[in-house]
Amino acid sequence: MLKLFFPCKKQPAQQSMDVSIVIPVDLNYRSQDILQRIKTLVKTTARHPVRIILGCNAQPAAEVRKLEKLIASHAHITLVLDQSASGHLSRLRNIALAQVQTRYVFFLDIDIHFNLQQIRNALAQVQQHPAQLCMYPCLYLSKKGSKQIRRLSLAAFKQAYYDFRRDLILHLAFPSSIIVTDLKSVQAIQGFDEQFIGHGYEDFDFMLRLFRHKGLIDDQPDLLIDQTYLAPMMATGFRAILAKSQLAQLLQKEYFVHIYHAKDKQSLYHQQRQANQQRFDMKLKQQIKQNTATTDTAPPYLFKAFCDLLQQQQLERSEYAALWAEIQGHKFRN
Repeated sequence: MLKLFFPCKKQPAQQSMDVSIVIPVDLNYRSQDILQRIKTLVKTTARHPVRIILGCNAQPAAEVRKLEKLIASHAHITLVLDQSASGHLSRLRNIALAQVQTRYVFFLDIDIHFNLQQIRNALAQVQQHPAQLCMYPCLYLSKKGSKQIRRLSLAAFKQAYYDFRRDLILHLAFPSSIIVTDLKSVQAIQGFDEQFIGHGYEDFDFMLRLFRHKGLIDDQPDLLIDQTYLAPMMATGFRAILAKSQLAQLLQKEYFVHIYHAKDKQSLYHQQRQANQQRFDMKLKQQIKQNTATTDTAPPYLFKAFCDLLQQQQLERSEYAALWAEIQGHKFRN
């Protein structure tokens, strides 16, 4: 593992936040797109003292040199290189985690639109949260929606989702892997499981272990239910169980947004999803000591819990109907 630091031409004057942003970077895929994301990240944070740690593959060397050049004069960004296999995001997150020296750590994807005020708000929230953990909803923008990222506010994107503007929003991920928590808890669960390689399930595995460590969830047979959803409040199994303790985050004025990028589903990275799913299922069965999956007998219990929350906050249920509308988004797109 090679850790690189670059001198800063000009030190930021503001007081630093007690949080480090951990982002995995794999330049074997979409290198031009990712380098553009990093260029935007550098520009956004250049005058603000937020610590960013990039865990990155050492190859391809030519693309890594471009990355090094982009961040060379920005001391708030640390680049940690590793000779790990392509698509090994768990490993990349772990090598970045090893360099965190702040009390809190924030996990982001390179495709998440970086908004400094949103980061500040999240840090303030987690500092006040009894469990020292916050998980945030994430809107996945369409190609059309991503072109509006500089014109529309985060609040406007949220409203577009609830207005069923599926031409702008592909879907809402909740639970999501956008998490801020204390570093000690992440260290206690030993970070990410590096046996997960390629696309999918390393984040769910991490989240379940972290939430269990925090006492937010218990081992239960329903965790073995692995079914995707069309609407977040209709989720079942481990997805619903993860979401339940964080439902209040859906009442935020702004959501995080994920910028669109094309997917090569034939790539090795995406083809490894099935193997990751099998490992995830095996680990859960060993933990719960149950060999057979169960069936959710009372869906959708998340919907009831959320309606109770709305009633407590004296909010109109009709304003949040998109959360339980099981409608295929493509039917709303031109």
